[in-house]
Amino acid sequence: MFKIERYQLSNDNLKNWVKFIWHFEADHVDVHHKLLPMDSIDIIINLADDMVYETTADRIIAPKLHVNGLRGRHSFMHQKGNIDLWGISFYAFGLYPFINKSLRNTQNEIIDLNSLSISLADKLKVAVTNETKQCKIKSIMESLDSELGITDIYLKRAEIIDEFMKNDDIPISVFCLNNGISQKMFERFVIKMTGFSPVNLRRIKRYMVASNQLLFNKSAKIPEIVYNHNYTDQAYFTKECRKFSGVSPRTFRQEKNTVIENTIYI
Repeated sequence: MFKIERYQLSNDNLKNWVKFIWHFEADHVDVHHKLLPMDSIDIIINLADDMVYETTADRIIAPKLHVNGLRGRHSFMHQKGNIDLWGISFYAFGLYPFINKSLRNTQNEIIDLNSLSISLADKLKVAVTNETKQCKIKSIMESLDSELGITDIYLKRAEIIDEFMKNDDIPISVFCLNNGISQKMFERFVIKMTGFSPVNLRRIKRYMVASNQLLFNKSAKIPEIVYNHNYTDQAYFTKECRKFSGVSPRTFRQEKNTVIENTIYI
């Protein structure tokens, strides 16, 4: 079990886009954990030994300052030696206004932040050179605030995406009709701002919530979880579980190697 310090934002300009800032530090460890699909995107600043991401096909030594894009499948994170990580967790649509570039090619990817925004990368590098944690946090927020570019169009689209995610029982065609936008246009700007299609964003969010119930509510039966999260049947839930976690729901429940199982937020 390891502890991650999570810091809420004191800057109101950032709260609609950034979930929280986090820090994880440990010495002389060998960490190897499964990363599950999440509906957030992270900037990670590594101040210690290399982070390695592993999938079934690749082994990636991450840049010291990188973006961990929205994930639609599981992967593994391995770090050996000393750990000193600072992270910024954004809502699915939250990173876009800080870089103003399409996130279409970031899904399931580890991206050097310099390739998306040299300016933001340079400011964050300086921010974490501060001596105390509180000074680092303040400087990280100031760096983000200075790069934030909100337009009326982006603000409206972010509100629409947020509404779509919260009303996951409404078919996309009906949702678009109710909001007076074409489905193709909606799909295009969601992919541009998040990296994923609207339908896949919903699938990730639904599985994320269902997997938490699988892990932390051991008394809940799998058919109950299927019903609670509006899966059509248990066979479909099993298929989704295999897609997102690599194993069946029963095997997933028995595993003890996911980050969320082995993390205490303080």
